[in-house]
Amino acid sequence: MDARLVFNVTNVDAPERARRCVAGPDGADWSIFILNGHARAFATRAEGSFSLKWMAEGRARYGVERRARTVSREAVMLVDQGQPYEMEFEARSGAQSFCLFFAEPLVREAWASCEAGDAAEAGEGVLRGFPNLTFQPPPMLAAALAGLERAGPDGDPAELEGRALVALAEAVTAAHRHRGLAARAPAARPSTRAHLVAALERARQAIDDDGGVGCDLAALARECGVSRFHLLRLFKAVYGATPIAYAERVRLDRAAAALRATDRPIGEIAAQAGYESPSAFARAFRRRMGAAPAAWRT
Repeated sequence: MDARLVFNVTNVDAPERARRCVAGPDGADWSIFILNGHARAFATRAEGSFSLKWMAEGRARYGVERRARTVSREAVMLVDQGQPYEMEFEARSGAQSFCLFFAEPLVREAWASCEAGDAAEAGEGVLRGFPNLTFQPPPMLAAALAGLERAGPDGDPAELEGRALVALAEAVTAAHRHRGLAARAPAARPSTRAHLVAALERARQAIDDDGGVGCDLAALARECGVSRFHLLRLFKAVYGATPIAYAERVRLDRAAAALRATDRPIGEIAAQAGYESPSAFARAFRRRMGAAPAAWRT
């Protein structure tokens, strides 16, 4: 192991269940601290290293710079180096927080590994202007967190280190992507751009989760806290397409994957993609993929 790894399990309601694992070389610059906290009700104020907040069970409410965010199993939050925050469990029973803290050298290296990343820039804060970046964990990050939670402090230290580094890489990649998207948002203040993109990412994720089918502008606008017309303008500025056009891309991309990976009838795939007829599906598919569905399949 290259990193100094500390895995600390705490239990406010049953201190005797607390456990701790320490592995890796003493005095290592690369340190990882994992805090797995259990409690019925808990609140704290803190600041510290670059960290990733996740809830293995229950929900928690985090406050950073007068903005509140909810963290759960489906939503992680990144907090920057030295950023003060407040946290409170929303659930009164069975809450289980899971937080990963990373030393600055590790964050620098992870940031530099991103496309066009600069290790020196990470020293000023990976999340400059985005102190409460919250997002749905992508598959690799979700798997790494779940694996760490299952293994606990009794897991093989090298495997724990590997999963923690995957989580860091995925988290920093998300921050890098968020910064790129925020640069396109039509707002002057960095904090406003970050807030807008965080809302738009929730809308985009909702479209992805539904496979692009049944895109409801009114519901997406409510999710973002803006009007439908404002949503259309912001979404196109950030993602280069309206929500409706983006949803159609998602449907067609998934249909293309189904054509290649299965032998299901084209009409069935067209219906699942939300098209009323195979001919309408074929026209849209040809515009997107440059080939008819049957030709794409072969």
